[in-house]
Amino acid sequence: MFYGVTAQEDEIISTAISTPFSFHNGEEVLKGRSLSREGLGVHCPNQGAKAFHFNRRQKLKDCHIQIDGLTIYFCQLQVVELKELNGEYIYGLRILSILPQEQEKLDTVYESKLCELDDDCNKWTAISSS
Repeated sequence: MFYGVTAQEDEIISTAISTPFSFHNGEEVLKGRSLSREGLGVHCPNQGAKAFHFNRRQKLKDCHIQIDGLTIYFCQLQVVELKELNGEYIYGLRILSILPQEQEKLDTVYESKLCELDDDCNKWTAISSS
């Protein structure tokens, strides 16, 4: 279910890559499930409860993720989606504000994860590094 006025408003255009990471929002740490250029997929911790963990269109400030030994900070994220995926409820969080150097780190991690999925990319990396 999309929370925007239209699905296009909240649409994540880049491919979402399934990869584990930790999502930190204040003192709270949640399991990250997917990563894209525009946002994140985060596990809903109170699955099965009648109350949702985040509110519709809620803005989350000063959050970060830890992935592959890196910490990537986000100035502001917004809850744009709640979906069921493989028996889990996943919140879609869209990046509203990120510093340029943090965007570079996110792009680097995203590209490396994308490359892990693409055999041609791995072949090209091996050829270009020799």
